[in-house]
Amino acid sequence: MDGVLGLLWIVLMLGAFYALLLRPQRRNMAAHQALMASLQEGDEVMTMGGIYGRIEKVDDQIIELEVAPGTSFRVARSAISRKVEN
Repeated sequence: MDGVLGLLWIVLMLGAFYALLLRPQRRNMAAHQALMASLQEGDEVMTMGGIYGRIEKVDDQIIELEVAPGTSFRVARSAISRKVEN
């Protein structure tokens, strides 16, 4: 009986771990990958560092981001945290 309760306790803890930690993390990862796939020239975005800009050029891994007229940054594609809605 004690062995069954111990096993049940472990199964419940693993289930809670999955429900509280792994599922939300996978959902966030999928949402970020969808964002990366949808980026295109002209989109207003914010980087993970808090820099706002408009995408000028999109390559496989690098994005050229215009932050002011005539001023551009090259940032890693994965550094984009979200699109900014105007």
